[in-house]
Amino acid sequence: MNRYKQTIYFMMLLLIYLSVSEFIIPIILSMLKLVGIYFEDKTYLIVFILFITPIICSLIPMILYFKVTKESVIKTIKIKKISMKNFLLILLMSFLIQPILNFIALITSFIFPNNVSNTMSSLSSIPFLIFLFVSAILPAIFEEFVFRGIILSGCRSTGILKSSLLSGLFFGIMHLDPHQFIYAFFAGTIFSLFVLYTDSIFASITSHFIINGTQGLFVFISSRLLENTPNQSIEEISSEYSYKLILNEVISIGLTAVIFTILFFLIFKYFIKINKNNIAPLPSSEMPQEKIITIPFIITIIIFLTYIIFTNI
Repeated sequence: MNRYKQTIYFMMLLLIYLSVSEFIIPIILSMLKLVGIYFEDKTYLIVFILFITPIICSLIPMILYFKVTKESVIKTIKIKKISMKNFLLILLMSFLIQPILNFIALITSFIFPNNVSNTMSSLSSIPFLIFLFVSAILPAIFEEFVFRGIILSGCRSTGILKSSLLSGLFFGIMHLDPHQFIYAFFAGTIFSLFVLYTDSIFASITSHFIINGTQGLFVFISSRLLENTPNQSIEEISSEYSYKLILNEVISIGLTAVIFTILFFLIFKYFIKINKNNIAPLPSSEMPQEKIITIPFIITIIIFLTYIIFTNI
């Protein structure tokens, strides 16, 4: 079995595992109760779940993958230094890309519930460093190791653009949330290009952390400000939040997204120019000739759609 097919099978099995992992956490909580560990505060229960989820959903499958395939961890995940110039460019692009991600999230929130925002808002009472650790640091490390490490490396034989899109697609699917899917797909594709053009996983870890951290900080501050807002005022604001105000918000965020996206792609073009020599040529045995749509690929899509349909009925 070639590496691409092996990676698609891994993604299919990972998705099945993620689909049933929601049943694993209640089992862990029940086991903790048996030894006298309780979470009376719902907020800290959510913190524990956010802490344990990357370990269950990313670390364990990653360990099993390398155990079975015997691949080099450093080579597959691309654990290499990143230059200061690239670091600063990625830092800047990570801020510039956020308005378009926010715009996508805003549009999809009209169709699907924004569960992430609700979860993050409920964590505003915990210390900020703990909040940052579970919402930005852990996902940035574990998710990037899997999707820009294992998945991207395994899809590399399909070419730069296709492998980036595949990594982004599977990253969107992995969230198992229709509201997150589109912007996670977009962000995952950009993260992949960062890694391919720097040949370092730290490029995507940096960007992922900046985006999650910035969004988390915004939610954290907003929630703290709302705590000091009288309930009556909140109700009045909610009742007066008309379609006109919603339209104005969509237009203002949309225009901001357009401007920042143009700036992003101008800098991204320069980023590609200075890093084009970092992309190592593929061996002739791994030239882009893979058949992307395979049976495990189709099964993965079907599992995702089935899960979304049944969990949102």
